[in-house]
Amino acid sequence: MTPVWHDGPLDALVWDGQSPIAWSVAESGPYAAGLPGDARAIRHGLAVALIRKLAGDSDDVRLTRSAAGAPIVSAPGGWYLSLSSRGAHALIGVARQPIAVDREVVDNHPPLWDMLTKTEADALRHLPALAQPQAWLRRWTIKEAHAKLIGEPRRIRPEAIDTIVTDPIHATATFEGTSRCWSRSTTDAIETIAQWSQP
Repeated sequence: MTPVWHDGPLDALVWDGQSPIAWSVAESGPYAAGLPGDARAIRHGLAVALIRKLAGDSDDVRLTRSAAGAPIVSAPGGWYLSLSSRGAHALIGVARQPIAVDREVVDNHPPLWDMLTKTEADALRHLPALAQPQAWLRRWTIKEAHAKLIGEPRRIRPEAIDTIVTDPIHATATFEGTSRCWSRSTTDAIETIAQWSQP
């Protein structure tokens, strides 16, 4: 099922009750106003607000962390959460099945070739030189999201994750399972959502 990308206020979010949601929100913008604490606490507050909205304004939203540091929705039951923060924005992914998100700020740094498989590096080398940095960064967000989906991203070498980009939105990643991935480019970043492929 196709995810819903959302950028505005939660009051304007239209949800079908099933699709995964990815909310891209400024950590210092109007939706974060009034939330206490540092940037991590603000992301926590924004995630709680999104879950509360999707769960029918449930007052009892509690978040914890896994041993690897990944956020977990401990209440209400049946929800999954992923967070990524780069630049002045957070990307908050919420779904009824495991979800992982990654957000990276666009730059013009050359690709880090040693973090790609041979097939991925060959595909990038066939692109015009000016397109390679952004294409590499998209693959990086796919790898990061997939590693987060597994649950222990720090133990996984990026070059061990194989990505297949099928078009400007869709891709897959494979390592200890296969995930479906959706990406989008904003004015300053690339954002990706990953969920396990259905058998």
